[in-house]
Amino acid sequence: MFFFHFEYVTVLLYAFGQISVYASVEGDVGKIGASSTDIFSYFPARWKEVIKLTVESSESTCADEVLAVIEAVESGQTWAMQMLDASSKLPSGLLRGNKRDYGMYDECIEVNEHYNNVSIRGKHCMVSFMSISQIFTPVVSDIDDRIFSSVCFPSSCNETQVEQIINVTIQSIPIISGLGFGATVASCSEVELVEDFTVGEVLTIMFFLAVGVFVIFCTIYDFLGNRKSSKASTRMNTFVKFSLRTNAIELLNPKELPSIQGIRVLSMYWLTIPHHFVPFIYEPMPNLADILKLTNSWLAVVAQVAPFSVDTFLLLSGFCMAYSVFKKLKSGKQINWLKFYVHRYLRLTASIAVLILFSSFLVHRVAGGSMWKALLSSAVDSCRENWWVNLFYLHNFEKEEEMCLHHTWYLAVDMQLFWISPIIMYLLYYWPKHGRRILGFFLLASIVTPPVDLAINGYSSATFRVNFDPGEIIWDDMFDFYMATYNRGFPFFLGILLGYDVTNNKRQLTKVNSTIYWIIACALMLNCAWPLHYIYNTNFAYNPVLEIVFALTSRPFWSIAMAWIVYACTQGYGGPVARFLSLPFFRPLSRLSYSIYLLHLPIEMIKASASRNSGLFDFSAVFDRYLGSLVLTMIAGLIFSLFIELPAAALENIIFDYVPKSDKVITVKKTRETKRHVFQSTDNNIRRRRKHSSS
Repeated sequence: MFFFHFEYVTVLLYAFGQISVYASVEGDVGKIGASSTDIFSYFPARWKEVIKLTVESSESTCADEVLAVIEAVESGQTWAMQMLDASSKLPSGLLRGNKRDYGMYDECIEVNEHYNNVSIRGKHCMVSFMSISQIFTPVVSDIDDRIFSSVCFPSSCNETQVEQIINVTIQSIPIISGLGFGATVASCSEVELVEDFTVGEVLTIMFFLAVGVFVIFCTIYDFLGNRKSSKASTRMNTFVKFSLRTNAIELLNPKELPSIQGIRVLSMYWLTIPHHFVPFIYEPMPNLADILKLTNSWLAVVAQVAPFSVDTFLLLSGFCMAYSVFKKLKSGKQINWLKFYVHRYLRLTASIAVLILFSSFLVHRVAGGSMWKALLSSAVDSCRENWWVNLFYLHNFEKEEEMCLHHTWYLAVDMQLFWISPIIMYLLYYWPKHGRRILGFFLLASIVTPPVDLAINGYSSATFRVNFDPGEIIWDDMFDFYMATYNRGFPFFLGILLGYDVTNNKRQLTKVNSTIYWIIACALMLNCAWPLHYIYNTNFAYNPVLEIVFALTSRPFWSIAMAWIVYACTQGYGGPVARFLSLPFFRPLSRLSYSIYLLHLPIEMIKASASRNSGLFDFSAVFDRYLGSLVLTMIAGLIFSLFIELPAAALENIIFDYVPKSDKVITVKKTRETKRHVFQSTDNNIRRRRKHSSS
């Protein structure tokens, strides 16, 4: 990590460290002065003039401030040495992946001095440099071909000037200039801690304050117990539905099958494991190369197989929806299909819209740090520009690389599959033969499509791949293959089939049969784990045959295994597994799962962006950090659910309560001659009777 701060000083430090290292490589090490103020004596005489000429066309005072800092360093000024000290130095452990250093962020921004009639304020910048892996061995480029360093520059210098000054300084040092090493991208933190609020930020703050005050008011009213039988008080009692007390009770009383709650919670927390590793890509890690060793160990299977939790969620989504719909239809109730669509859209969209609003206008004010701007600026811009794509649930196809809240791609897949599900369920219930054919077609198509797509385009079943030659992480498979709805449909359609079967067929399985099915389910899941671990191995050479076979079988195998677990636990064949999954503590966690899903990755990215220091990568540290993040996410999820998700659901229910309800009760008869369903309503019977009496 050759990270240099301070324009010249940045380069200074870099040059100073480089001189000793590269000179030793070339057998040309000279005597280096003991005092840090002697560093500048190793630069060409015209170096300062070249720097000034580089940025003199600008209207800013960058050049003057940089030269003032250099003079202050030479004269031994403490604040100038502080800027130098806050910048990155040549680190140890380059061969272990120690290619990123944040320097001392707080030490840099504390500088605020006046020297030689020039006001100087420290500004922390992160600079990426082209690789020098050809000198240090290919090991350095295994994870990322760039190195990142921090530089403490005067605040008047913009990012372009930072890059120019560093590159000019590098070119001024012969021993370094010939290496083809230079700064490519600079990202500087904002100096002003307090900025004027924009209109969007003010409106967003007002919205959150209004929601908070309203919910607290409803809670106070609820505890006061002001509930009278008058019409006015009845209207006021509507506010109780937004109370924290009412919604907390709602959290403890989920309406889905008990064992489903446990499956949902465990799948959610399992899915957060690989997401927890995402910040490690950006944070300084002295032994980042050890992640590659972990990738090859069987311990990594826990994280590598975790994305199958997405298939579990899709299976549960299809099953719960179909189970609820077919139960209502069999009990003679009508389904308002328009309300069915609107309810689903509002149920998911209210929470994600609020999170997009926060990400667009307020997240950048939460904290600050070395990588705050570099990591969050693109996220904020994506949400401000592409929010509408998320609200239409098209973000896994439209502008997917500029997606707002990347982890919400699953919601797009789930919603798109939901759009066509009522057609399938309608046919399954009213015309079973045709419905089964249509559902069978979708199941078959969702099995065949992934391997065909993979074979044609050369994708991999791994979520991402590391290209070791240029040292880059390839995400194309994530956007083009992993997130595509047509490659994710099988578990959802299988869930619909399972929900239909559970509500229409009652079976009596022997203990032997259920045991055999449990063994088969475990075998299918194991056959999903070991090939994927092999594909993720750093020594794996792309094998199209293996990839195609895995794409053909992995999701069907996993989905079938999970379908059996759902069936067994809901139909009395789950044994101790069902009892464990039905434990009471899963109930509130299940209701919080959606909020936790929405918040967990943004919280991880905020923590990574605000990071100040490097941390050693080892299992105990990762596990400890994961537990801390999990607790923090659960607390944030609880607050988000009580103030946003559940009040939004209450508002939706109030709106639908004003929609006129029909008292029709559907009775279903099946004629022997046509084998078709004939539906009669009590309203129609009344009309016929009135017509008959009038005649």
